[in-house]
Amino acid sequence: MTGGEHPGGMLPGDGYTITIHPADRPAEVLRAWAALPDGVGFAEAFGDVDVTLVFRPVAELASSWEPGGTTSVPG
Repeated sequence: MTGGEHPGGMLPGDGYTITIHPADRPAEVLRAWAALPDGVGFAEAFGDVDVTLVFRPVAELASSWEPGGTTSVPG
């Protein structure tokens, strides 16, 4: 588990990360998750062995889906 002021650290734009390593125990993962500030939600994950979970403010996670199957976010 990576350390820092917040679990894993901050990303530009008020995002937070938790990096989970194969040797991490579930209790450590739960503690890091619980230490995240209120108002953030899961955004995306990277990795396959060491996994980095990215959390962003909930307002940024509002559904980008629009009726008709398009997204409001380019890309």
